[in-house]
Amino acid sequence: MEELKSEIGFPSSGSVVAVQPKGITHFQHRISYEGERLTLPIQADFKNSSFKTRSMMCSMLMAAGCNAPDRASLKAIELLDALGVFSQQKCVLIGSHAFSAIGNALGVTWDGHTAETKDIDMGRMVRLSGQKPIKVVERLQKIGFRPIPQLNHKHAPTNFKHKNGMKIDFLTPMRGKPNTTPVLLNGTDIHAEPLRFLDYLIQEPQQAAVITRNGVLVYVPQPARYALHKCIIYYYRRDLDKKEKDLLQAQSILTVLEESMPHLIKAAWADLPWKDKAMVGIAELQDIELMDRLKGLLL
Repeated sequence: MEELKSEIGFPSSGSVVAVQPKGITHFQHRISYEGERLTLPIQADFKNSSFKTRSMMCSMLMAAGCNAPDRASLKAIELLDALGVFSQQKCVLIGSHAFSAIGNALGVTWDGHTAETKDIDMGRMVRLSGQKPIKVVERLQKIGFRPIPQLNHKHAPTNFKHKNGMKIDFLTPMRGKPNTTPVLLNGTDIHAEPLRFLDYLIQEPQQAAVITRNGVLVYVPQPARYALHKCIIYYYRRDLDKKEKDLLQAQSILTVLEESMPHLIKAAWADLPWKDKAMVGIAELQDIELMDRLKGLLL
């Protein structure tokens, strides 16, 4: 984390090349995904970037069993980082990849079944002030991610899929009455799907490290909010496998927090508007003793 924070905004993967058109030195960031290469302009000299140091650290962490994405996910997260999705647009990594990064931040390794996924879910508020405008969708398509058509063909796509099976979804909080019309995220060419309860999940996110080849600094939800959000969406799930996974992830995080940082659970609970819905999920936790302790802590 300290190494990554010291180089915020620097490329975390690929290569930096100096070019001299008309005798003036410019630096380019080159990154590839499944054989397709992107060249991105950058404004500074990154000769001192600690790629080698971070690479050694990440190799050691992977060997020690830290939570790390599979190869396809790893490269997709690096690509999103190169496009400025995290550092410039403050998008929040949500879903199982966030769960893995949260585990590393808490110092625990999750069971592979609770964290495995082929999707990368990104959440962001519609409006963010002071962010540099970026083109993300245009570059994703250039490198091989194809938009998934909406049922309503008038709606812009919010999901993109590569032929290797990797899928990237963009989400934003739903405001007011139910409305599934995609919303353009301010300062980008990204349309995001409105989703209920997402505002609670991505409010005041924290930084975390994803263990890629050189490490990527991302934003993830606060652990307690992530767990309670899983208890809420369990209430609405229809897919039994996803319901089980939601509860396993919630239970895994709540077990760690309840033992060592119960104040974080209480603080997240105090800010939760949908306590009755979350309690439905808590009541279904497999660990009965944990469920009873949580009820004593929260009620």
